[in-house]
Amino acid sequence: MYNNLVVPTAETTRQKFLINVHRPTRKGVLYVGNAGTGKTTILKDYFIEVDPEITNTASINFNSYTDSKVLQSVIESKIDKRTGRLYGPPTGKILIFFMDDLNMPQVDGYGTQSPICLIRQIIDYQLIFDRDHLEEKKTLQDIMFTACMNPKSGSFNVDLRMSRHFSLVALGVPEREILKTIYQQILSSHFHNFD
Repeated sequence: MYNNLVVPTAETTRQKFLINVHRPTRKGVLYVGNAGTGKTTILKDYFIEVDPEITNTASINFNSYTDSKVLQSVIESKIDKRTGRLYGPPTGKILIFFMDDLNMPQVDGYGTQSPICLIRQIIDYQLIFDRDHLEEKKTLQDIMFTACMNPKSGSFNVDLRMSRHFSLVALGVPEREILKTIYQQILSSHFHNFD
């Protein structure tokens, strides 16, 4: 399927390097750009190439109905209990969590977005609360967040207290040379299959 093809370009290689630079410190990367700039493709392609022996990956597509409860259940389904109240991916691994359309959740009456507040809480304090027993806290380790957003849809900005934890990367429409590389690779492989 053509929509599953990823042609390596100088830009995708640069972005994979950038994610790897952030990985040791677990600092998130937030890609911002209009539709068609390759934000989601860069991260999904990165996930395909990571070593599963040292990396777990998980994704969630945000929409206007995504709330903190949904996000927390997805995160908790990807982590294990380590010791006591300590949770994370299996020991020796890192969980890279990808949130697509980060700015899509509905803004509540207080001007906040509950899933964004949960992410900020996790990054700031490395903890989440048990929703059935609020006195119980779960400490999270070895989780890195990555995200994408289109500034022309959803909420037009994201809480600065959360976005400050991310390196912001603005992606533009691919240049002519990159598009030429992509289409030449696709067409040459397509016609090669008919030989």
